[in-house]
Amino acid sequence: MNEQIFTSDFMSKLEKLSVCIKNTAAYGSAGSRKSKAKGMSVEFSDYRKYVPSDDFRRIDWNAYGKFKKLYIKLFMEEKEAVFNIFIDNSKSMAFYNKNRVTLQLAAVFSYIALNNLDKVLINPLVSNESNIFLGQGKNSFMKYINYLENIKFDAEKSNFVKLKRSHFRGSGISIILSDLFTNDELDDVIKFLTYNKQQILVLHILSAEEIAPTIDGRFKLVDSETGQEKNLIMTPNLLKKYNEKLEKYSNDINNVCNKYGASYIRINSSDTVEKIILEDLINTFTML
Repeated sequence: MNEQIFTSDFMSKLEKLSVCIKNTAAYGSAGSRKSKAKGMSVEFSDYRKYVPSDDFRRIDWNAYGKFKKLYIKLFMEEKEAVFNIFIDNSKSMAFYNKNRVTLQLAAVFSYIALNNLDKVLINPLVSNESNIFLGQGKNSFMKYINYLENIKFDAEKSNFVKLKRSHFRGSGISIILSDLFTNDELDDVIKFLTYNKQQILVLHILSAEEIAPTIDGRFKLVDSETGQEKNLIMTPNLLKKYNEKLEKYSNDINNVCNKYGASYIRINSSDTVEKIILEDLINTFTML
């Protein structure tokens, strides 16, 4: 993308968002991945800085004596999670800020995962590339930022079939960022991810105009991916039918996700990333 997605303002907010998310996860579900893993391995792996939500019993006082800073020990189980981030980079995602929000959310998830020494794999859905791994640990974050910033949203259509060809090495967390304008069977996609032992988060990203159209009168509708045109006259009755179909489509996807234990959240791309993270997504971070 040509416009700057990851501004200095966005980058400065990342750490604050990360701490808020960590605090929520720490006091969230007792069955979260991190809760199960804590302290279960005797195989020491690494250190990271202590934050207020950490278990103070895991502070390494020897490290404190040397560096005068608080660190906690990390163990191997706490590093083994793999975050698979699937990004729909079709043309429709370039409509009304959807691509910008998608990349910013991908960056937030990457930052959290890397900060926890987890593994991040980026997967543009329409690309010859897959499972893009650019390193582990917080120092690798800018490599992910640079890669995300160069993803082009110019593909003719989404390709969820590619997702079903993904190879997973054990369990992990799969995050789908898409407007879900596709003819592919999403039921099969979610089923495939579940079979591969993935915790699944589906973020249905729509623009404000798609959620609540403001257009009126005569207009020409052009499919951004196929170029197909259709002349329409927007009437109150047509708008009502559109809203009903959109709600049904969203509910159908939500039902599919519930069927396989996946999480579904609809996102308004006009909202700020802070609002999306701290209001729409905050309860999902217990899975991280």
